Amino acid sequence: MGTNRRTRKVLFIVALGLVAALASSAAATARPSQESAASPLCTGSAGVGFAGPLTGPAAFLGQDQLHWMQVFLAAWNSGKPIPGVPAGLKRVQVNLALAGDSQLNPQVAATVGAQMLSNKSILGMIGFAGSNENLGGGPVLDRGGLAYMTASATRDELTKKLKNLFRIVPNNFIQATVALDYLSKQGLVKSGQQALVVDDGEAYGINIADDAQKILEARGLKVDRESLPESSSSATADFSALAQKAVAIGADIVYAPTQVASDSQLFAQQLKSDGYKGIFVATDGSFDSKSFNFPGAYVSFFGADVYHVGIAKPFVNAYVKAFGATTPFGAPNFVAAQMLAIAISKSCADGQTSRAEVKKVLRGVSISTSILGHAVAFDNVNDVRKGPARGVTFWKIQPNGTYKQIFSA
Repeated sequence: MGTNRRTRKVLFIVALGLVAALASSAAATARPSQESAASPLCTGSAGVGFAGPLTGPAAFLGQDQLHWMQVFLAAWNSGKPIPGVPAGLKRVQVNLALAGDSQLNPQVAATVGAQMLSNKSILGMIGFAGSNENLGGGPVLDRGGLAYMTASATRDELTKKLKNLFRIVPNNFIQATVALDYLSKQGLVKSGQQALVVDDGEAYGINIADDAQKILEARGLKVDRESLPESSSSATADFSALAQKAVAIGADIVYAPTQVASDSQLFAQQLKSDGYKGIFVATDGSFDSKSFNFPGAYVSFFGADVYHVGIAKPFVNAYVKAFGATTPFGAPNFVAAQMLAIAISKSCADGQTSRAEVKKVLRGVSISTSILGHAVAFDNVNDVRKGPARGVTFWKIQPNGTYKQIFSA
């Protein structure tokens, strides 16, 4: 009796095991595992984000960047040849899932970063445009594991402080060195002269002004340092007191980085009105001949003018046809988007992808050439490695207000 009960119990347990195994097998047959199913982001369309100043005093910069990203996506998704795209690469379709207006404001950038993370289709982001935006929004993206690529934020230590940020343009120290080296070699900046260095009160301007001050002092110049917040949508900067100071101290050079071109124009005009006879040097965001066209002034810039790069001509033509004239500020975003699209496509080689995988693959992406006229890759802190010796261009504004490139590093 006891033996029969034990036998029936064993048979019952075995039967239960067979039923469970059959049920599991049927479920596996009816529903493929997540590991074996191709990701919709790989087979459909992968999402990317964009963040930059789309409104406010620097909106022309953000709009230019966004338009260049759109020119890239049109070429990429239609299968057109693009300089530097590896032969035989299977392109994954990429769409602009979200364009965020970060307004060159670090607090707004943090909000935009959170919006990017909440959109599950976004595998990477182009932006932020400004160094202060990256310092505000970057930590949000770092915590969320999203890779983001800047083609214009040049504060020196950004890629060391922000773990998921990739940069494809030279940093501030390189830019300041190129400009002041050129002026020194031309005999326009000399030991014993007086300099006035004025930053715009935000992360980018303070950093490049710090770099310029160190370089000028190392060359034997006396340097007075000032700071004045750049114009915003609610307030316009007034440089009259600084112009008077430049004349009072007998300045031979005024070095004034800002991301608002109209500020550079106003400062140069007020200097002239007060009798200033020295050199005026602006940077990056002032590269805008519509808003800053003061004859004799200089502008340093972190990249090439694609109007002068032969390989870029088809894409410049496409941009002009769709959006009108461009500036050198926007074109590096074409290349940033290209690097990200290549990383997404390579990550999808096995049919699966994720934000983490795209970020990992992106570190190793390298293109042999680009519409900027040079190769692009990253070093071990996600900074641009390959390219011209420094990648900076230096310009002088002509009597008619046009820009003439006088040096290219």
